[in-house]
Amino acid sequence: MRVSGSGTGGFFNGGGSRSDRFRSRHRPGQKVRGVLIKNLPDSMAWVDIDGERLLAQLESPRPEGSRLLFLVQQIVPQIVLKELTGDAHGNAANTLTRVSDFDSARTLFENRFRTALKEADLFGRPLPLPDFLGLLAANPPLYAAYQDAANCAAPLSKALQDANKGTLRYQPWLAPTGQRQATVIRQADRESQLTEIVIEFDHARMGLTRVQFLRKADTLSFRAQLQHPEYAHHLAADFETRRYSDTVFQIRHLGVGKLPRTSHSGILAELLFKG
Repeated sequence: MRVSGSGTGGFFNGGGSRSDRFRSRHRPGQKVRGVLIKNLPDSMAWVDIDGERLLAQLESPRPEGSRLLFLVQQIVPQIVLKELTGDAHGNAANTLTRVSDFDSARTLFENRFRTALKEADLFGRPLPLPDFLGLLAANPPLYAAYQDAANCAAPLSKALQDANKGTLRYQPWLAPTGQRQATVIRQADRESQLTEIVIEFDHARMGLTRVQFLRKADTLSFRAQLQHPEYAHHLAADFETRRYSDTVFQIRHLGVGKLPRTSHSGILAELLFKG
């Protein structure tokens, strides 16, 4: 997929300012995630990448709403993005299909989930697991949608396990007002007895949000990385409402920082398509 400010065949057609913004925010070798907004004739489509609306020519047809993964190959003189397909990553075609299936099932569940939260007057509040299970028990279509998303996560979890990169869990109650939640659990060697838990989700203001927990012996450390750390108070308010008094762990808060641009494609893309 080629992108530029010239507006000629297959290129980005939105003016030099958008191209300049893209160049200032990305670099060759970076993976970026996009959403297909609208299909156009001649394999052209509007694609949203990190909030920038790009007019692009795709390698193959995709349904609107599809989440696509690209590799930034060059940014000058033209912006060139390459779709990550099986040709470039061997077994990636099957993995991309599974990621797409999971993302679609997750989105369908989240649409129902938000409605259920609002009807129960729970939207915008922390959601303990028992309350989440109560919502599922009272709403069979919601339960079915969650089960479908969890089932779609299973083969991705197996792929991570086979590559010794951890396990995947879908735990939407941890970020009830967020989207595209994912939890990755990784165990270090037995000698270190270190467990890493990474919780990731998209937030309306904080953007892509990643909270890393490190557990060792009786100490639980955590830090947060946000796409837009200026809105970190939303995360701080959530932590303050959670009780840690009953835990046997010593809690260490390692601070809040900015999520690197190289991580904006999400933790699944990082782990499943890296190198």
